[in-house]
Amino acid sequence: MRITKRWLPKLLLVLLIATVFLAACGNNEGNTPAAEEKPVAAPVDKKEVEPAPAAEPPKPVTVEFWHAFGEGEEKVLLEEVIPKFNEQYPHITIQGTRMPTENLDQQVITAAAGGAVPDVMRMDNTWVPRMAKEGVLQAVDNFADFNKVVADSFDGPMATNYYNGNYYGVPLDTNTKIAIYSKELLAEAGATEAPKTIDELVSLARKLKENGKFGITIGGPDFWNMPPWFWTLGGTITDDKYTVATGHLNSEASIKALETIVSWNDEGLLAPPILGGQPGTWEGLRGEEGKPASYMMINDGPWFFSILGDAVKDTMIPAKMPSGPDGKSHSIIGGQDMVFFNGAKQPEAAWTFTQFMLSEEIQVLMAIKTGAIPTNKNAAQADALKDVYYLDEYVAEMETAMARTPSPNANQIGDVFGKAFEKALRKDATPKEALDQAATEIDALLK
Repeated sequence: MRITKRWLPKLLLVLLIATVFLAACGNNEGNTPAAEEKPVAAPVDKKEVEPAPAAEPPKPVTVEFWHAFGEGEEKVLLEEVIPKFNEQYPHITIQGTRMPTENLDQQVITAAAGGAVPDVMRMDNTWVPRMAKEGVLQAVDNFADFNKVVADSFDGPMATNYYNGNYYGVPLDTNTKIAIYSKELLAEAGATEAPKTIDELVSLARKLKENGKFGITIGGPDFWNMPPWFWTLGGTITDDKYTVATGHLNSEASIKALETIVSWNDEGLLAPPILGGQPGTWEGLRGEEGKPASYMMINDGPWFFSILGDAVKDTMIPAKMPSGPDGKSHSIIGGQDMVFFNGAKQPEAAWTFTQFMLSEEIQVLMAIKTGAIPTNKNAAQADALKDVYYLDEYVAEMETAMARTPSPNANQIGDVFGKAFEKALRKDATPKEALDQAATEIDALLK
């Protein structure tokens, strides 16, 4: 067909419209709606976050620590304990000073008067109440985690730190006395194992008496040797708060306990050391200078085994004290406490060191290396101590062991106690007379 000039513009217009229509259809193929545009987040103005300033390291401090450890104990302290402490607390230097034991209590009082006290001291537990009364020591009841220390410690050693409503220290190491039997003399009395009760012990002692030997050995009437027997038989010295002796030391139960001990001596069941006779306790138990053993049992501390070692391992039997009327034995507490001085320069660091010394790890270490009985109950039950063959009996005895009267006048109280028992044993007074007088005198010392 011939397209004339007149139709050409119209044709071009139709072609243009068709092209636009086809392009629109191609962009919406299948009638699918166009994708919705998503909003784009506005760009963030990134600012550099400055790192927090590094915490300042603790300032170096030095803790002055007084002690009267023996040579072997000090070696463990210096070569093992303190290095372990410094791994955790490198900023705390422990300056240990081994003090002479002679008149050490007076040295402490003199140092306090002159303002020359250490931060912390390992102190004989019988001194603590006296030093507290003198105003030398800080109460520790409000120290951090003190209640945890109480919960982790045996009650008896903890009680040695108590004075006038507060605690003035914490127990570091402890000891008590158990029964130690000669296997040979047990067999001679017809027994193959240690007696469990006082009645059983007395029965064996009567059999040995027929052979001129002794079944019960009490080292003397003093405040260290006599209380385990007196307490186990039902006697008491003061009330639970250590404020009064009358009604306790001279109670019916206490009088009966002393009467029982006097009757043993009258019957010839007690070995000579009860009133200073010979041979001594160890010599009578083991025999000496070719003489056979004549004592079936003594009661003594763990040093008996640590000193004599293998020489007694196969010949002696360590055992709990025989139980009394209440079904329990009640031995005595000895040992050392950690105390803190008024005027100390570094009390917080000293407390940190003390908590470390009371930890299970260090208590076990000291027990293995030095023979010290842990005050930490968990440490005392540690598997690592099972190889110390005699230690289990001491730990078991600790559960019911008792502290001597914690008092600033403990030495005088001990003197009154010992003299009263000696009077009764020597027949210079009846048990009731002796205890009545002693109770009155001790009342005055407790005020």
